[in-house]
Amino acid sequence: MNEKDQYESLACNCVEVGTIIREDDTVLTIDLSGANAESRFDTLKEEATKIGSGNCKITSETVDENGQTVIRAMFDFDCTAEKLIFQMKNG
Repeated sequence: MNEKDQYESLACNCVEVGTIIREDDTVLTIDLSGANAESRFDTLKEEATKIGSGNCKITSETVDENGQTVIRAMFDFDCTAEKLIFQMKNG
């Protein structure tokens, strides 16, 4: 007998994009440490302003984690797509 499963899919490993990408997920936080942290942060700031609308709001703070200085950079993009593009390009 050739019965079909009601949950059978013609495509493998498919997921509705909206289940993993939220519309309001626009903030990306990156921790940078080491000798080149400042220059890496400057490069990321420049790259963030080239994505999409160019209106990325960038803030940072310096924190101490286990005796090491860390730059915690926060990038707030206009939309989730801009954030994803930035992550793919710089990740």
